Amino acid sequence: MINGENAVRLTQELIRIDTSNPPGNEESAVLFLEGILSAEGIKAEIYSPAPRRANILARIKGKGKGKPVIILSHIDVVPANHNEWTVDPFGGELKDGFVYGRGAIDMKAQAICQLLAFIKLYKEGTEPEQDMIFLATCDEEVGGHNGVEFVLRNVPDLKDASFVLSEGGSLVEEDGLVHAQISVSEKKLGQFRIQATGIGGHGSMPHMDNANEKIVRASQAILSYQWPLKPTSIVSAYLNTALKGKRGRGFVFSSLKKSLKNRYFRDFIESNPIYNALLRNTVTLTVLKGGEKINVIPRESSASFDARLLPTEDHDGFFKKVSQLCGDDVELVRIGSDVSRSLRSGYNTQYFRGIRKVVCAMKGKIPVLPFLMTGASDMRYFRNLDIPAYGFFPVTLSSDEFLRMHGIDERISVANIREGLEGCCEILKFLASCKAS
Repeated sequence: MINGENAVRLTQELIRIDTSNPPGNEESAVLFLEGILSAEGIKAEIYSPAPRRANILARIKGKGKGKPVIILSHIDVVPANHNEWTVDPFGGELKDGFVYGRGAIDMKAQAICQLLAFIKLYKEGTEPEQDMIFLATCDEEVGGHNGVEFVLRNVPDLKDASFVLSEGGSLVEEDGLVHAQISVSEKKLGQFRIQATGIGGHGSMPHMDNANEKIVRASQAILSYQWPLKPTSIVSAYLNTALKGKRGRGFVFSSLKKSLKNRYFRDFIESNPIYNALLRNTVTLTVLKGGEKINVIPRESSASFDARLLPTEDHDGFFKKVSQLCGDDVELVRIGSDVSRSLRSGYNTQYFRGIRKVVCAMKGKIPVLPFLMTGASDMRYFRNLDIPAYGFFPVTLSSDEFLRMHGIDERISVANIREGLEGCCEILKFLASCKAS
């Protein structure tokens, strides 16, 4: 049955399959999805890059050759510390109108809604203009090498896709007003580690060659640097509408360009984690390692940073600046080799207009805006092939719900799952009518 009650139940069941990455173990979740598809008479292909790792692909044949439309989700999740949660993070508990669990927002509820919408399209006998592909992958949370990257190597026509729909945007409620964010671009990954060596010894006899102290000094220099606020065209288009008429202490918003000259507005931006991340490179200290015993000076120490760069930024220039900041006492090590060529999809397209029409039919005449994703997603693999890729799940999230993603007590409301299923069904119905441009 393609209904909200079933979508809620399946979301709970998918959450209960622990796909924390690392290590992933997504095979069990893939077999769960395969079972749902098989029960509806839909054949699926499983692509396994390694033991217990798996990706799943199902297809509805279209009228045209090539240029498929891809409905993309990932089924791995970031780890969760059970001791920090008020519920079991892999229990899929339904409480006070919310389904709790790691992956509730990122992105198991969306995967289920997309899957059920795909099944509905098939059961109605719709013959889409192009092949419609449901693709759920592993490994997104640690780079996608065993997921999208692996599948692209093994399913050639994916590189010829006409459009990809995935995660990264939603309906947002702020100050009682609702607008829609459709992610058309994302920030670049710039993760790195600094490491230092020194002379070990007894903690009672400090000296000038302490690895921990080198890391602390370099980390402080990196974190105290304020990367400049730089409006990009997508963020300007988004904030010029989202903040229209906004009043705060010492400012009335007119346009992003003008308002950024006002120090009170800049304070407002910097106090808002989302707006701040939209307008500058961000560098966050996430892992510290150094020492094992309180009275022993360690020989080695390190700190890892999650950095996200604006799409207009150059990796080499960014790391040159970081190297200058941290000085000669530490070694700077880049993490990963992901250097994206192109991270923007145009939004004057039939796809943007069609999704906007669906949203307005559901929610009334609300702003539907292009958005910059502050994190990274598997869509970059497709954008690097010049394939338009949008991130959007038609659910209405408050700031509190949004900030729970990757955090404690991640959850999604039953109402949102129902709304998400309805919206996904309408969006897929629209996408089935699109001819490849």
